[in-house]
Amino acid sequence: MALLNGFGKEEYPNNDRYEGSFKRGARHGGGTYYHYDGSRYEGAFEEGMMEGTGKYFNSDNEIYEGEWHNSQRHGHGQFTYHDGTIYDGKWQADLRHGQGLMRYADGGVFSGNWANDRRHGQGQMTFADGGQYQGSWAEDQRHGYGSLKLQNASTYDGEFFNDIPEGKGTLYDADERSQYAGEFRAGLRSGEGKCEYLKNNDKFVGQWLMGARAQGLMFCASGEVERVGYLNDKLIRREKLPIQEQERLKCEANGEVYVAPVAPEPVVVPPPEPVPDTLEEPGTRGGSKATDVRTASKSSLKQISRVPSKQEAGPSEAIKA
Repeated sequence: MALLNGFGKEEYPNNDRYEGSFKRGARHGGGTYYHYDGSRYEGAFEEGMMEGTGKYFNSDNEIYEGEWHNSQRHGHGQFTYHDGTIYDGKWQADLRHGQGLMRYADGGVFSGNWANDRRHGQGQMTFADGGQYQGSWAEDQRHGYGSLKLQNASTYDGEFFNDIPEGKGTLYDADERSQYAGEFRAGLRSGEGKCEYLKNNDKFVGQWLMGARAQGLMFCASGEVERVGYLNDKLIRREKLPIQEQERLKCEANGEVYVAPVAPEPVVVPPPEPVPDTLEEPGTRGGSKATDVRTASKSSLKQISRVPSKQEAGPSEAIKA
């Protein structure tokens, strides 16, 4: 039996059939292969395999148009899914692999890297509700560092793990009007973190638990610093701190070095000069006879202060009198 060469038709035991070019009995060149389930391939063949460019229609009304290698999608191609989702990008061994653009039926769009049919590497996703994510992906999930913007204008920049915020990051909450920087667990503020409330300019620094404040310091807009405690984000403890401690904490919060104020040196007052304890007798100087006021008898003091009478006066005193 001669081998087919050129255009021909061939039917197979499983009810598949082929119409197109042959070379030495093998499908080679342009042709159409019809599967028994209704799917078909239109395009190039090489030695019986789909090779080059071609268009494939499957039984689910899905269409692939692009490059082929060894009867697999390989190279650049576009696949239209039954729900209207369209992928346009790179393929490898029949899987989405490399740079590609996916337009989802709900309006979402992903542009980025694919590996083994999954979003993997760097990519940007615009969600149907208007939210956006740009960053790292792993196994079709947000994983690594990325930036997320929600529909209500809230934003998160930081680490992701298995599609949710986990690790260190910053969150701007548009509804709460707050800016948080710190740790996240299971998508919630949890661990060490600081949050500034833009409504009143207060700032909380301390421990968080499952999205709620637990304990720490409150830097009030008035300038005061308080030690506070919360239960289910409700204030249950409030402690005012000494002024010097407040100043130290404010410096540390601003990344500054706190220098304690220097106490003023004490003023030294010279002792008063001693008051003499002795009385000198009239006419005596420089250590002559003196009377000690503390030890003098009453009679001695009377003698010192007594004025003679006329009868006691001497001759000369009597003449003067």
